[in-house]
Amino acid sequence: MLPFLGRHRKTATVFAFIFAIITSLRSNYLIAVFFFILSLVIISISHWKDAKYPLFFLAMFDLIGLLNSQNFLELFLYFELAIFASYFLIFDRKNFMPLIRYFIVNSIGSALMIFAIALSFMSTGSLSHLSPTALILFVLGLLIKLGIAPFQDWLVEIYKFVPLSMALFFSTVLTEIAPLALLIVVTVRVPSLEIFAMFSMFLASVMAFSEKNMIRMLALIDASNLAYDVLAIAIATPASRSAALFMMFSHVIAMCLVFTVLIISKSKSIDKLRAPKGLVLPFYSAFFALSGLPPFQLFPSKIMLFTSVFDVSHPVSYFLLFNMGLSALVSLRILASIRGTRNVGPIDPKLKILVWGLLITSVVFGLFPRIFFEGVLSQMQFLGGPIYVIQKNTIPLLSAIGQTISGIL
Repeated sequence: MLPFLGRHRKTATVFAFIFAIITSLRSNYLIAVFFFILSLVIISISHWKDAKYPLFFLAMFDLIGLLNSQNFLELFLYFELAIFASYFLIFDRKNFMPLIRYFIVNSIGSALMIFAIALSFMSTGSLSHLSPTALILFVLGLLIKLGIAPFQDWLVEIYKFVPLSMALFFSTVLTEIAPLALLIVVTVRVPSLEIFAMFSMFLASVMAFSEKNMIRMLALIDASNLAYDVLAIAIATPASRSAALFMMFSHVIAMCLVFTVLIISKSKSIDKLRAPKGLVLPFYSAFFALSGLPPFQLFPSKIMLFTSVFDVSHPVSYFLLFNMGLSALVSLRILASIRGTRNVGPIDPKLKILVWGLLITSVVFGLFPRIFFEGVLSQMQFLGGPIYVIQKNTIPLLSAIGQTISGIL
C-alpha cells in the first residue's frame, strides 16, 4: 500500500516501521527491533524523495527476511530483492556511473552464488546444504557483495556520491546484515577464509591511513571492520561466532554516531574537519570511539574478538592485534586533523538528541558490556549454529579507569 499514498508515504513508512518494532518485540526478536529502530533513525536524518521511502521499507524487510531463510535459495532471493531495492534508493543522475559499477559487481557476486546453489543441488539434491566446492563459490559471491577489501571499490564510490543518510544505510544496515548471512552459511572452521580476512583488514587499514576524503575513509574503515567479522566467523567456534555478532552491533552504533556528526558538521575532507559549536564533545568522541579504545563499546567487543581468536590460533590473534593497532592509528589520525570549531548555524533538535543518545549508549555499553552482550547472545537462536554461554570472567565489568589501563596493556 505504501507506494500509493502520495505525499503521505514517508509518514506511513514511519508508522509501518513502528508496527514492525512492536510485532518484533512481542516475539523477542531483538535483531529485527534493532534494525527497524535504526531505520527510523536513518529516516529522521534523510531528505529523500517520497517515492524512496517504500523502497527503503522493502529493502529492510528483505534483509530481515534473509535472517529467517530456511534454505540457501531463499537466502539468495531475499538478498537479491534487498539489493534490487537499493539500486533505486541510490539512483540519481550524478551517481549513475557508480550505480552501474555497483550493479556489475553485485551481478558477479549473484552469478557465483546462484551457480553454487545449482552445483550443490545437482550433487546433493538439497537446498539446505552446500557441497565443499559450492560453499567456496557461495562465500566468494557473498564477500564480493559485502564490499570487503579488495572488492571495496564499489562501496567507496557509493559512499562518495550518495547523500550521507544513504551512506549510513549502506554502512550500518546493508554491509552489516550481510555478515549475518555469512554467519548462517559458515558453521565449520575455514582456514582459507581466515587468511583472506587478515589480508583484507590489513589492506583496508593501510588504504584508510593514507586517505584524505572522510567518506572514502569511512568506507575503508567499514571494509576493515567487515574483515574482523569475517575472521571471527571463519574461526567458527561458539565464542568467535558470538564475538562476530557482538562486533557487528558495536560497529553499527559507532558508525551511526560518526555519520551523524559528519552530517551536522558538513565536513567531507580530513583537511577541513571542524567540530560544530555546541557538539564538540560528541564530535571528538565519535572518532575516538572508532579507535576501539575505552570507554566506548567497541573496546569490549574487540576484547571478546581477540580472546576468541587467541583460544584457537596464537599467530592469527597476534596479527589481529597488529591490525587493531592500525585501525586505532587511523582514528587517532582523524582526531589529530580536527582544527578548532565551526559555526554550522541552527542544528536540528532531532540530530542533537540522536547524537547525545548514541554517545550515551556507546559509553554505557562500553562500561557495562554484559547488558549488551547478553542481549546479543539471546538472538543466536534466530540465526542457528552453536550458542556460546558467557562466563562471568569473559568480559569483566571494569571501571572507566580499569578499562583505560586494560586498553593501554
